[in-house]
Amino acid sequence: MRAKLDEISESEDSSSSSDSSDPESEAEDTGTSSENDSTIVTAAAKKHKKAMVKSKIKDLQKQLRALDKEPDEDEDADQGDQAEQMPNSKSQTAKLLALMKMQRQDGLDVLQMQLQLLQVQIKTLRQAQVQEEEDSLNESIGSHARGLLNLELANPAGARGRKSMLERNLGQPGSAPPPNLEQRFVMEQFGEQKKKMSPKVEEKTKKKRASTVAYKRVDQLWDATLHDYKLTETVSDDGIDTWDQYIFTVRRRFDWEHKYQETLVDIKSKPLKESLQHIMAGVKGISLIQDTPNIDPNMLFLYLEETRDFINRCVEKSRDEKNRKKERKSAAIKAQHLRVLVNYLEKDYAETKRTLQPMLENGLITFDLLWALFKPNLVAYTTTYGDQDHPRAFKVDAATKQHHFMKGTWYEIEGKYLEYDGKSFGMGSMSVQISSFQGVRRISSLECFPLQFHKEAQRIKSELIERGKKFVAMEGVHYKYHKGMAFTKRKRQIVKINIDGRIMCDAAIHRRINPNYQVSTVRPNELDDGAVEMSDEDDESCGCGGESSSEEADGHRYTPSSSEDTPPLRRRFRLVKYLEGRSQIVEVDPEDKEAANARKDGLGEHGKDSGHTFSEEELLIASPVVLGFAFNEKLWLELTVSGISDVKFNEDAFDSLVLPESQKSIIKALVSSHAFHPSKSIDDIISGKGRGLCCVLHGPPGTGKTLTAEGIADLLKCPLYMVSAGDLGTDPRSLEKQLQNILDIAHSWGAILLLDEADVFLEKRSIHGIHRNALVSIFLRLLEYFQGILFLTTNRVETFDEAFVSRIHLSLRYDELSPKARHRVWKLFLDKTKATEGIEVEALTESDYKDLARRDVNGRQIKNLVRAAQALAVHQDQPLSMAHIRRVIDVAENFERDLKGGTGYSEAMRSYT
Repeated sequence: MRAKLDEISESEDSSSSSDSSDPESEAEDTGTSSENDSTIVTAAAKKHKKAMVKSKIKDLQKQLRALDKEPDEDEDADQGDQAEQMPNSKSQTAKLLALMKMQRQDGLDVLQMQLQLLQVQIKTLRQAQVQEEEDSLNESIGSHARGLLNLELANPAGARGRKSMLERNLGQPGSAPPPNLEQRFVMEQFGEQKKKMSPKVEEKTKKKRASTVAYKRVDQLWDATLHDYKLTETVSDDGIDTWDQYIFTVRRRFDWEHKYQETLVDIKSKPLKESLQHIMAGVKGISLIQDTPNIDPNMLFLYLEETRDFINRCVEKSRDEKNRKKERKSAAIKAQHLRVLVNYLEKDYAETKRTLQPMLENGLITFDLLWALFKPNLVAYTTTYGDQDHPRAFKVDAATKQHHFMKGTWYEIEGKYLEYDGKSFGMGSMSVQISSFQGVRRISSLECFPLQFHKEAQRIKSELIERGKKFVAMEGVHYKYHKGMAFTKRKRQIVKINIDGRIMCDAAIHRRINPNYQVSTVRPNELDDGAVEMSDEDDESCGCGGESSSEEADGHRYTPSSSEDTPPLRRRFRLVKYLEGRSQIVEVDPEDKEAANARKDGLGEHGKDSGHTFSEEELLIASPVVLGFAFNEKLWLELTVSGISDVKFNEDAFDSLVLPESQKSIIKALVSSHAFHPSKSIDDIISGKGRGLCCVLHGPPGTGKTLTAEGIADLLKCPLYMVSAGDLGTDPRSLEKQLQNILDIAHSWGAILLLDEADVFLEKRSIHGIHRNALVSIFLRLLEYFQGILFLTTNRVETFDEAFVSRIHLSLRYDELSPKARHRVWKLFLDKTKATEGIEVEALTESDYKDLARRDVNGRQIKNLVRAAQALAVHQDQPLSMAHIRRVIDVAENFERDLKGGTGYSEAMRSYT
């Protein structure tokens, strides 16, 4: 101890001498410190305080030297006096002396450590030069030094005994090592104790820079005492978790503000992990393959009943003497670990069960307990884009609680459904949001809820399965009629459109034409992934399968919101395509081996087998919409399956055309030959060029040009795609892209393309009309490679460009209707009104028809006049008669007279004639 104080004194002398010998550096240090802190003491005050500390240490040294001068005889006499007062037993005397020495030595050690700590703080304060803390520390040093001196004076042992006991005590294994900061101070101040206190640090200081061929891991940490970063050795992690001894741990997570976030269960036990792999098979978002998987305890609670059933199976397996000893032991371990998990769930979720069960029995739920409704692989009910008239079902994958500082809190219900992308069937993904609400709500009033909570669950289920059959029958391309609601997405908003007309169902073309349209992707490999079945091999590997089959295991599944009267969906269906193009869903009998062999050959009893087999559950969750195109609206839409029906073709429309039979036969032959036998037509020298059919129908308005295209399309049962100049635009860049898409689509569907009033794009080119020349050039180039059927209607054929004339395959002229033709048209429309509309029509005489035929009107005007007369008769609640027709004709003639110039024009024409 005295040697250490000598070293401290020497260090103080050297520091004071250095301060006095180098006044410039002292002034520089003082100036630098004053810039950092306004409270730093001056250099003179600093010298004064150092001198005081030095004097205190010297006083301690003097007192210690006085102790050394005491004779050993006094020491021996003191020990003898104490020994006389002790009992005569030598062993007891030795024990008491040893005890006294240990007590004194402990006191010395404590004071020694306190002195070292105070010296470290003094050194730190010297660097900071804080006056108040230096004064307080100096006073503390004086008091502790006096206490140390008093203890030394009270110690009866001699100087040599004290020194030997101090050395022995420093080497005792039970003594706690000083902190790293104290070690540094001792190394600097006590030279002779350097090796004992921190031999590793001294060894490092002796080695040269980069002399050791190895690497070291260190951490750069902030030292709040030194106000600087320091390097410390990285604590090695051998991968041993403190909590690995437990089969699972319940871990609560908190954020950086110590706010609770979530609770997770970390599975450590391999038997427990293997058991949960069978219990929670097919659950999306849970990976039990990891070394330490973590699971939401809410999810474990949803599978509580399945866990109990699995425990019973494991117990039966462990008690069955027929099984091997290893299998019985494995099953017993799994049952033991699962019981611990069940005990935890029953304890932590006891209050939840007491609250949840009565609410579910009454069809009620709170927002905080919504997670208990949506168990994975459960069939949920919702609407199609919020339309209550079009319900839908999907299979739940997960229900997660979301929060946003602007949107608030909501539950995101993610699921999957049966989808078709134009190539294959598979599972699409979808999500439904349930906004937060206060208090209790009825489950059936939520935006999404389990199907079993619907008031008419069985009826809804039957309707959805039938609609699913209709959906899978729409595989491929189908020309249909739609009446009802359709949907489209525009700027993340759902737009509803009422469609009443012919459509084309084609998911592949829809996705190709609209690549950025938000529609779910299809994963074909996920079909039938919900039906998880355990084989006998799986049972043996898990050690707890027993004799229970997969169906029995599924039958014991418990859902917190289950309905026991819901029958399982076990039936399966197969899609069969007829030779004429129709499709039908046929139920599959698994026991019928002959039918199964026929399906393997690709031919079923009803036609060609498509190879797709669907379960009843997959039909239940089939998509409620198909992707298609509405011909009247010219829009790509999501069309509701329930509104789709077959097209009723009007095969008599072509026969009703008032055309010469020679022209009608030519049109019919050309169109039917190109539609059904395109390969037999003559090809151009360049392959794929000039294989289309272009027909020009020209003549006055209302003579039947458009009706010809419509009639031939219905006769051949082909789609009719009508395009006008407004659909194509007049910009050359957009025209080329739009026209190319239309030609490709028409050829893919085998549709008849009708370009109405085509003279806008086929007018003669001129030197100055560069814009028009570009339009004509684009149209001619694309038309050259079109391989479909194109009808062009115009009443200005004389303006056509010469280059287009050579590309016309058939040109038909439509003249003004003759009286005989007008007679046929009047009779045709009046008979049609009586047949289709169900309105009573008075029989017209032959003279009435002759009177009507003398009127100078075209076919379109005749149709409009009959429709107006029909409306007038319905309004007056009378049969349609000649009087209603005459009244309508008089109004139309007055309008036509005013249109041509009024009464003056008619009088001039009369005088001219």
